[in-house]
Parts: sequence; structure tokens; C-alpha cells
Amino acid sequence: MKYLEYPLFAEGFVNRFLISEVHTQVREFTRSTLSGRVNEWLKKGFAIHENPCRKEFLEERRQEVPDYPDFTKLSEGNKLKQYFPFGNPGIDASGFYYRPTYLRMYGFTTLWSDMANTIDFELETCGGLTVWANEQLICDFTPFTRNLVKKTTVSIPLLKGENSLVVCLDDLAERDTDYYFRMKRLGGADLKILIPVKEEVNEGVLTKMEQMLNAMSFDKEAYISETIKMNLSNPFDTNLGLEVIITPGEFIEKMEESWKLIKTRKYTMEPLQKGLELFHADDISPGYYYFTVVLTCQGISIKRKIGNQLVREEFLLSGNEDSSIRRKLAMDAVIRFAPDNTYKAAALLYMNQDCQRAEAILMEELEGVRSRKDCSDFHFIIMIYIYRMFQDRISDTLKKALEETMVQYRYWIDEPGDDVMWFFSENHALLFHCCQYLTGTYLPERIFTNSGRTGAEVKARGEELLHQWFDDFFREFITEWNSNAYIPVDVLGIGTLYNLTEEDNPLHKKAQKALDMIFYSLTVNAHKGAVMTSFGRSYEKEMKGNYNAGTTSLLYVAYNAGYLNRACIGYISLILGNYEPPMEYKKYAVIDEEDELIFENTQGFENHVNLYLYKNNRALLSTAVGFKPFEKGYQEHILQATIDETAQVFINHPGEAFPYGSGRPNFWAGNGVLPLGAQFENTSVLRFHIEEEERIGYTHAYIPISAFSRYKGEDGVLVLEKDGAYIAVKALQGLTIQEHGPNQFREFISQGRDNVWVVRVGSLGEDQSLDDIFSAFKKLAITMDGTSTSVTDENGTEYLLEKETILKVNGETVYHYPQTVEGTIRWRKMTT
Repeated sequence: MKYLEYPLFAEGFVNRFLISEVHTQVREFTRSTLSGRVNEWLKKGFAIHENPCRKEFLEERRQEVPDYPDFTKLSEGNKLKQYFPFGNPGIDASGFYYRPTYLRMYGFTTLWSDMANTIDFELETCGGLTVWANEQLICDFTPFTRNLVKKTTVSIPLLKGENSLVVCLDDLAERDTDYYFRMKRLGGADLKILIPVKEEVNEGVLTKMEQMLNAMSFDKEAYISETIKMNLSNPFDTNLGLEVIITPGEFIEKMEESWKLIKTRKYTMEPLQKGLELFHADDISPGYYYFTVVLTCQGISIKRKIGNQLVREEFLLSGNEDSSIRRKLAMDAVIRFAPDNTYKAAALLYMNQDCQRAEAILMEELEGVRSRKDCSDFHFIIMIYIYRMFQDRISDTLKKALEETMVQYRYWIDEPGDDVMWFFSENHALLFHCCQYLTGTYLPERIFTNSGRTGAEVKARGEELLHQWFDDFFREFITEWNSNAYIPVDVLGIGTLYNLTEEDNPLHKKAQKALDMIFYSLTVNAHKGAVMTSFGRSYEKEMKGNYNAGTTSLLYVAYNAGYLNRACIGYISLILGNYEPPMEYKKYAVIDEEDELIFENTQGFENHVNLYLYKNNRALLSTAVGFKPFEKGYQEHILQATIDETAQVFINHPGEAFPYGSGRPNFWAGNGVLPLGAQFENTSVLRFHIEEEERIGYTHAYIPISAFSRYKGEDGVLVLEKDGAYIAVKALQGLTIQEHGPNQFREFISQGRDNVWVVRVGSLGEDQSLDDIFSAFKKLAITMDGTSTSVTDENGTEYLLEKETILKVNGETVYHYPQTVEGTIRWRKMTT
């Protein structure tokens, strides 16, 4: 038999397998209630909320080991396929599942040993991992700790020569699911991994194809009404066919038939062709997309994905001081570019256009609400608006379907269910409470079957929960601070409640107050049309896709201070109603050229985070101060330096070792281990301390140098400029630019588990050039003593960071946290 051969060195990972497809089965369980406090999980970890369905699943699963597979009987559509890791140390099939779903997949590989020996391997998984060697069961490792990795060590007896290794990975998927395993070889002797292939397979061809995808990248951070060009080179002297699968980054836009949003295009590259033109950015709807390139040769497919944002130039030019015109343009954007979802249906009905199409969309999407898919509340809230406001434009059939869904839905954790809807984030809680209150209002006499309550009782319960929610919100504000992903969802819920309540209703008044608070925060944190700051929860698509973020379009609709896009989940409630944000806040979003602003506040569940922001007309710097230093991170984004939507810098300890993974945290979004962060005026310092138990022992910065007009770097210092602004970066352990692959000329790596990063932003002028900034940053003196950090700048100013006191500048305490939610704003005139 012919094999592809890969070395397995000591401390290396067995990450070359033939794998099956993931078998999925939606499961039903005993319907149970839940308990817990909203937002508490952000402080204590999501493991505090274990769904009862998982307990029931575990009792069943742990009684029976998965069957050993008969690979000869796999169906034609489920043959084993070779897994290509592209830097992933494990086998990963993570994904998002809207309903409780049992997952099972198998893998097969061969280990070659020069001698008979017993070898130790460390196993990692969040689910269950069953291992057989030479058809003998080695272990059935069953932590099943949702999205929390657990480890164990097993000893595997290996024969001299070939040894078959079979694994089964299974789990119960609930929403976002880290579905992977890692198998690390411990000890000294080297082994080899052998992957069986057909005799006609050319190993050299496969190697070149893998190298080809390993090197692919984009030159730009955004394609604005232009041809999308991928850095992809054909290494062969013959034509090469390939497919590119284009998948929207926002996966919750559509509840049903979401596969319709995925497009596949075929291309042929000429011999030795360098670069591939895909298509014009305006050929599809704007947004952040993932591009998966698929190469197939001799029956083996290799694929890899990469992301970028597509922007329509007309959106960047659609500014207008007339609010009614902006709302009309936004409504048109929803109708033209949104997928066939609830929001588009609402826009069509509002404009009284193609109401039959709107009804067809709603009938399709309604199934996702009926089946209680996770995130169905994001869509149900607008369906309720449609039911109330467009009675004369929808059929009796749709009205009845909506009413039946209303009385059957699960509205809160005190009602039984076996779904995996997430109740414990403030945005989800808000939407559930709004839906409960409104449906009870509209159907007061009906019996709501899931709770047994009458509609009037459902309304009363929803009203009670809404008042509690608003009380918490006014006291704590947004725990997932500044989040481009979740602030629009808050606006969706609060805005819809505002639209559907009378002016004398206390909930209407509270909704207005809450919206005012959100737009105050948005404008204070906005810079050049977008919110690009530290985030309480982050995703890569929002961090890199600023033109397409939901907060960007909220700023456009509200103040003409952002850009139009199709991220309508937030602004749909604004353009369907008559809420007007306070115009006096616009001065924070668009500040004068000679001014600079410093903002400090505290917000979130139990004073979750202290925030510090500096901005002038040209640049912004934002830091989450002293947030859980040296603890394991999640999706928290600690520091952000910004000139515009693409000229930006952020730094993290990667949660995964490979880009475009599904982890929370992943390669760029969030932190494996959080740093101690501090900021004073326009300078921030991050101190990292990463324990040896953490597999990734470096930190890195996202700095897309193509987005800047000039840069200069040396000896761990990098300074960049654009449009009269600069960002300066220094890493104590040095900087190495990534010159290969998806992060080519974007990633700057600094090795070392103990490290210090210093970032400064500002404006350039006659008295200060980029060369001057470079010289000044080279003079920075950085020292570490235990977890204490000292930075002395070119003027002799000392920044002293310690875990307890956070920051002192020249020996003086500069913080007065905790502050209020509203915080303090200091204006001053720029000196340079």
C-alpha cells in the first residue's frame, strides 16, 4: 500500500488523519427549566450554566462506548477524506448548531514505529474521545465539558512497523461548539504518520497544492467596488482548476435555508499563473465574507479559508444631513442587499412593496422560531412588530401562523424546554422579555401552552422582567462593552419596544432613556464613522470588517457620522419607528481638528470593566484597564489603536495557533491569557505573563501595513502613519513580521511568555514627524521585575504597572475607578 509520510517528533501532534463526515442527529430531551443571573457568566465563565439536556445526554453516553467503525461499509457520500491541518495541531470540525445536536465523527491514521514500544500521548478535547490502537480499545475519554478543554494521558502499545490508530470524536452540540481533539506525542522516540492513498496519487503534487494554499493571502483589508484579487499562485506548468466557496461572515442573518447564501465559483488558473482575480466586489451583497479555496487532485481535496470585507462605494458616498433621506436610503439598502430574512420582509411591508414575497419569506423563517432555534429571538421580535403594524398587508394564514407561534414559544428560563436557546446575555434576555410582554399584550385571552399562563399573565411576567432588565441596564449599562456584534441587538430590542408602546407607558420612557444611553456611548467611542475600540466580546469579522459593522450603520442613520451598510439588525428598528437620538451627542462623534477627548468610565455586571479612551480628530486609543490580568481570556479585546476603518493596530495572546478558526478566543479575537492593560492619555501599556501550561508562548499584533501610507521599523519598534496621524508600537521581546500566508504583512510576532507592549497614537505636524516618533520610541526603557513593569519614555515620564495598583505615572495614582456608567469626559486643546 502507498502512504503519504509525515514525521512525528517528540512533543509533536498527530494531526494527519483520514476523517469521516460529521454525523449529526437533532436530539430531544426532558423539558426542564433553568436558573441563573443574566451576565454573571461573563464574570465567572459560561460553565456556570449547564443545560440539563447535557446531564441527560451524559448519563446515556457514558454507559456505552461508541462502536468500532467498519470503514469498508461507509456510504458513498461519507467516505474518509484526508484532513489537512494548515497549522492546526488537532482535528477540528467546530461549528454552530441552533438546536441540541449529537455529533459523531471517526478518524483513521497509521503510526510507524522502528521498534515495539509503549508511547504516552496527551489527549485534549471538550467532548468525548474514544481511541483504538491495532483494533484494541485504549480509552474512552468522556469529559463532555462544553467548550472547556480537558486533558488526559494514555499509554499506547505500538508494534514494530505499522500500527492502526482509530479515533471517535463525539459531543452534544449546543450553539457554538468547540468540536475538536488534539493528540500530543510525549517522550523521546520519533515516529512517523502514514496516510494511505491510492497508487496513482503523486505526493509531490499534493505537497505543492498544500503549499499553494498555505501561502494564499489578500493584498487589501477591504475591496471597495473593485475587483477582488487573491494572492494565489499556480505552481504547476499545466492548467489548474479550483473552486472558491463564498460564505457570509454573519451566520445568523437567516434562520432557515441559510445554505442558499453560500455561493460557489469555479476558476481555471493558467500554468504558473500568479494571482487570481475572483469577481467584482459589487457582484454580490456587501459584507464580510470567508473565501474557501478548494483544490482537488487524484480524488483528494484540499481546502482552506480566508476572510475579507466587500464594500460598496455608493454606501461611502451616501452621507446626507437630512435624517429622513438617510432612513430612506437605509430602507432601500435592506430591500436591495439583505438576504431573504425577517428584516427584509419588514422593509418590504413597510414600503408596501411585493408583500407576497415578504409573506413567503416570513412563512419560511417562522419555522426557525417554531423549532426554538438559538437566536430565533433576534427574528421573532420583528415578526411581532409585523403582526402588530401590518395587519392589513398580511394574510389571515400568516396571522394565524404567527399567533400559534406566539402561544407556543418559550419565553424565559422559568418555562420548560429542551432547546439550547441562550438566555443569559443581556441582549438575549432583553429580546425574550420584549417578545413575552408584547405577545401577551396582543393575545391576552389565549393560553400560552409552554407556561400554561394566559396572555394577560404572560404580559405581566414580561413587564416585570423588563423593568428588572432596565433597572440593571441603567445601573450597569452594557457588560459586553462597546461590542460591534451585540450593541445592535440591544438597539433592535429596545427600539422595537419603543416603537410598539405608547408615550405614557413607563416602558416607552425607559426604552427612550436606554437608547439615549447607547447613542451617548456610541458617539463617545466613535472615530471616523466606526466604533473601533476595546470590546467586551469580539469576533474577527467585526474587528476587521469595520465598514460593515452594525454600529457603523447605526452612527450613519442616527447622526450621519458613519456609513451605510446592510448590517440592519440594529437600524431596522430605527427606520421602522420615530426615535430620534439626542443631537447634542454628535459633537463627540465628530470632533474638531484642534480638540482631543479623554473618556473614562466603569460599566457592566458588578463593575465588570474600567475603560479609558483617548481620541483626537485623527487617531484613537482605547484600553480596558486592569481587566482580569493574567487570567484565562474569552472574547475580550483589551487594546485598540485606530486611524481609520483599515489602518488599525490591536494586540493579543492568540487563543488558537492558526487563523480563521472557530474558537472563542481564536487567533485574533479575544485572548488565551489576558494581559494587564493600562492607559494614560495617548499611551497604553500591555504586560503579558503566560504560564508554561499554555501551549502558545508568544503574543502578536495585527498591523496591516498596506493600510498605512508610510511605516518604519527596527529593533522591536514600528511606527506607522496615515492622513496626518501615527501609531507607534514597541515590544520588549522584539517584532518579527509574518511574510507568508493569510497574515502576510499583517502579523507582527513577539516571542516570549513575559512581554511588554507599548502603544501610542497622535497627530503629526511641522514640529513632529514620523521619524521623530520613531527616534522617541527607540528610547523607551522597559523593565520587568516579577509582574511589575516599568516604562520610561523619551521625556523621562515613568509608567509603573502593578497588578494591584494598575498604573502610576511618575509615582502618582492616575485612576479613580470605579467610575459611573456615564463616566467623565475631558476636553482639551491639542498641543502638538
